[in-house]
Parts: sequence; structure tokens; C-alpha cells
Amino acid sequence: MKLFDAHNHLQDYQPKTRLSEVLRQAAEAGVELMLCNGTSPGDWEQVLVLAAENKGVIPFFGLHPWFLKEGPPGWLEGLESFLLKVPSGVGEIGLDGGQNATSSARQEGIFTAQLRLAKKLGRPASLHCVKAWGRMLEIIKEEKPGPFMFHSYGGPAEMAAEFASLGAYFSFSGAIIDQKREKLRRALLAVPAERLLFETEAPDADAPGWRAGPAGLVEVISAAAAILGRPAEELASLSWANGNKFIEDLTVSVRKEAP
Repeated sequence: MKLFDAHNHLQDYQPKTRLSEVLRQAAEAGVELMLCNGTSPGDWEQVLVLAAENKGVIPFFGLHPWFLKEGPPGWLEGLESFLLKVPSGVGEIGLDGGQNATSSARQEGIFTAQLRLAKKLGRPASLHCVKAWGRMLEIIKEEKPGPFMFHSYGGPAEMAAEFASLGAYFSFSGAIIDQKREKLRRALLAVPAERLLFETEAPDADAPGWRAGPAGLVEVISAAAAILGRPAEELASLSWANGNKFIEDLTVSVRKEAP
């Protein structure tokens, strides 16, 4: 099976020798493509280098709502510069209404600026959303971005159809392994098959009792297969096709931007 890890943070692995082992295990498990997300200007260079050194790593660069203070003057221009260096997406970006959040107005301004940049460059965007689903829907309707994905989707099942109609993909993480997450499992059942993706959020493990790392994608897909009543191999093929569709415009966009 060819596997597509829709969201991780490989740059957070330390030391580098550990990352080498993680990538070896991922390759053995069949993970051939993975989207590695930066969260602030402080890690964009690491993500860039990882992608250059590993063929199956697709870089994403963005300013995460948790790290807005790490965006110095000129950060948006810097982000565009990174995006123009290689085929890449915008992320991880978004809204967070949790206790670690900064002011909602500033969050929304920074999020919207990055969505507009993604649309301007024709790049896919990887979105983070916590306790801000109503406002997220309003912004998506207002901005009408290009391809976008909710990573580790945790929104209401009832909103999946409307988000999908606006172009959303939905990625589910190891959290679905946790049998107590009934709301999350209902959301998985509500997402259109052609918009379904899976991720590991590596190096974090966001459910008890499963291995972190891109190789853990096998377990995420197996858990989803049990919930959906579909063969794991079928879900793996489906998410591989969906993932490639999500990023298919990257090289086209970069060619258009070349002088």
C-alpha cells in the first residue's frame, strides 16, 4: 500500500539520528508522501532542508495561531519568499479559541492574510481550528480560498457537508483510536469519501496506546476502517488518491511563478 501522511512536524524530532530511524520505519510501512508543516519563521528553514533531503516530504510553511508572537515585522513577505523557493503549501495556519489563544482579532487578521497568500500563489493550505468553527466557516465563505484541509478535524459532524461544499478536505489523526471520542467518530462518518485524509501529527501521539511517527499511519487507517466498515486497503488507496489530488496543483503553480 502507498500511504499519504497528511500532516506532521518532522522538524520537531531530536536528535537528527532519531528522525532517520523514524523515516526508515515510515518507508517500511509504505508511507511514500507526507506533508511536513512549519509553525513559525523559526522552523521554516528546517522544514525546507528536510524536504530537500527527503523526496517524499512536501513542505508547508505557516504562522500557527499559538506562535503569533514569533512573527517578526516582515514575516508575511518572508513566508512568501519560502513558498516561492520550492513546491510547497501554506500551513499550519488557523484559529484557536482555546486557553492558549491570543486575541481573536489578531488571529483572524494573520490567518486571513495567509489564506489570501495561498490563494494568490495557488497553494493548498493546512488549517488548524479549535473552538472557532463558526467563525472559521464565515471566513472560508468570505475568502473563498483554493484547496484547503482541516488537519486533525475536530469540528461538528453537522458542519462537514457545508465545509466540503466549499472545497474542504478533512484529515483524521490517531485520536480516532480513542474509543471515548464519540463526537470525532461521528465526524469521520459524516465526511465525504472523496475528501477523506489521514495523518499522524508526528512526533506527537494524540491518543493513548498507539505509536507516534509516520509509520503509525497504518494504525490510524485500520482504526478508521473499523469505524467506517471498509477494508483498510481500500481506505489507504482512497486517501492516497485524495492526498495527491489535494497537492496536485503545487508544481503547476510553481511553474507559473517562475521567471
